[in-house]
Amino acid sequence: MAGITDSPYRQIARRYGAGLLYTECISAEGLRRLGKGSFDLCRFDPFERPIALQLFGSTVESIAEAAAIASERYSPDMIDINCGCPVKKFVTKGCGGALMQFPDLIGRIVEAVKASSGLPVSVKLRNGYHLPDEVAPRAARIAKEAGASLVAIHARYVRKAKGTAADWEVIRRVKEAVPDLPVIGNGDVVSYEDAGEMMKRTGCDRVMIARWAEGRPWLFEPLKNGDFSAKNPAEPLIPVKIDLILEQLKLMVEFYGERTAVFRMRKQLGWYSHGWPGGSKLRGDLMKIASAEEVVVKLRAFESSLDPDYLSGLKQVESNNRIVFAEEG
Repeated sequence: MAGITDSPYRQIARRYGAGLLYTECISAEGLRRLGKGSFDLCRFDPFERPIALQLFGSTVESIAEAAAIASERYSPDMIDINCGCPVKKFVTKGCGGALMQFPDLIGRIVEAVKASSGLPVSVKLRNGYHLPDEVAPRAARIAKEAGASLVAIHARYVRKAKGTAADWEVIRRVKEAVPDLPVIGNGDVVSYEDAGEMMKRTGCDRVMIARWAEGRPWLFEPLKNGDFSAKNPAEPLIPVKIDLILEQLKLMVEFYGERTAVFRMRKQLGWYSHGWPGGSKLRGDLMKIASAEEVVVKLRAFESSLDPDYLSGLKQVESNNRIVFAEEG
């Protein structure tokens, strides 16, 4: 998720139990040309391991060369090939989801990347390029034969997928096609019940959480132990969320510098503050702020302005050792 799963957010998610993490999509051409922006996207903290560095590109040569550069400079745990992104600017350049039209090319990319990087290789697939051409099971088999260590499948097509439901049956067919290869399922998982049901119905080995985790890094806590029976987590109290926001902001300032950190944090602030009383005005104010200190002042002032009845009427709720959902006392 471009602009979301950067290193600071990944560190927060890891703390709450997220498993294998992926970087944002990184341009193979950008790495080949030694672009600073592409190198910045490769950076990660050791705390984030195991981590897959996610590349997109259109040719065997470009992705293999980029993987070699990334492996030498950053030593990630895995190289992931994005073969599923439906964004137009990717697809029109033959990258991302466009590769679903050419399963044999995916295999050649996997083989070349494994050889050039010396690392395990994974691929992120979709059902196919467009209905009714379901190629994911075949692409998974080809990737496995080429040496892939893992396959992730987002259960939608590349074209005209917006607004459609994920077809989990495709995940099941992919797992049947490569029964001895780890398969990660993705698509329409917005509850613990969904995660458990996906694994039950498809036989996939793991579940990938994406947009459900926007502004909710705490939701990984039960999942890390495979507990799919848990109820959806109660929202942490606003003071707890504010502490978490400011912690993430601190990490972002250290990672990007203040100006970029405050700008990039705006999107995260919107998700974290969803449903807050007076949250709309607060978000409007925060969108105009340019310094980290102003963010701190504004959030602490908002916290102080909360109705005392809101805080005093809350009951203490036990957490899984990490999140306090109510103030003590």
